[in-house]
Amino acid sequence: MLNKLRSFSFITSKTRWLGWFVSVHLLTTATILLMLIAMGINPTLLVSVIGAPLWIGVAFSSKYITDKIMED
Repeated sequence: MLNKLRSFSFITSKTRWLGWFVSVHLLTTATILLMLIAMGINPTLLVSVIGAPLWIGVAFSSKYITDKIMED
């Protein structure tokens, strides 16, 4: 599946990396938010109290996943 994902043509490698990072970050964020809301956690609490450490972790994991997608 990763070979199929790598076959898309983009302008430069940096724009390709940035596009994958944004896509992975948004998908990961939406998945985590929906799972936490499904567990009954208040959305206001998600954004304010739990938000900062959680989104820092999401950013690091998105970078790791994006780097794995972009490996040659």
